[in-house]
Amino acid sequence: MLTRAIAAILLLLATPATARASHDAYAIQLSWDNHAHDFVGLAQLGLHSSNARSFYGLAQVGLWSNQADEVFGLLQLGGYNAADNFVGLAQIGAWNVEGSFFAGAFQIGVVNQGQRELYAVAQVGVINQVERDFVGAFQLGLLNLAGRRDLLGVSQIGAINLVQGDIYAFIGQIGIYNSVKTKFWGPLQLGVYNHAERFSGLAQIGLLNFIDDEITGAQIGPANLARTVTGVQIGLFNYARTLHGLQLGLVNMCRFGGLPFMVLANLGF
Repeated sequence: MLTRAIAAILLLLATPATARASHDAYAIQLSWDNHAHDFVGLAQLGLHSSNARSFYGLAQVGLWSNQADEVFGLLQLGGYNAADNFVGLAQIGAWNVEGSFFAGAFQIGVVNQGQRELYAVAQVGVINQVERDFVGAFQLGLLNLAGRRDLLGVSQIGAINLVQGDIYAFIGQIGIYNSVKTKFWGPLQLGVYNHAERFSGLAQIGLLNFIDDEITGAQIGPANLARTVTGVQIGLFNYARTLHGLQLGLVNMCRFGGLPFMVLANLGF
């Protein structure tokens, strides 16, 4: 009996079955490889892969991969999940990709990619990347990347958090290395190294806090550097080209607004 079962499994692996539907497929597709033009039903369940131009159902499942131009359903669940447009609950797998538009709760995987616009509660993975807009709550991972446009959410939390455009956050960035290429709007950048072109919020808190242009708020850490400070710098070494506020530290320097060099405290107007 066991020999027959093993032989059947080996036969299945050696000669994979394929379920194909050239037009609409209903109910369930169950095979090694599933293919449908437009799938409307419960699920595609593929031992290897599931593919459809348009998928309307509960779940597209393939142990190796799932691919569709459009997904309207609950899940894509597999090793590699790709959808040009995804509207549903989640993509869950090792590698999840959205081509143009994602509206759902989660991308959960080792690598999560949004190539254009992503609206979600969270991306959770080792690497999370959105090429253009991220609107949601969290990016949680070792490496979080937000692209050329805006990140609007609660927080980026990870070892490295990078935003190539603006960030509007209810909490901010929490990590080892935090950087925003243009504007940071939110309460906190908390990490070893914090950087932004412009910062409007409560504070940058880290070992090294650096602002290319202007900060409205506080910099707290051993070394704080900014072009223009409207607020306070607290640390061992504080530098501002223009100071509108207070520096508290062992060494305080500024070119305009306050005294060029002071120990302990420097006030600028």
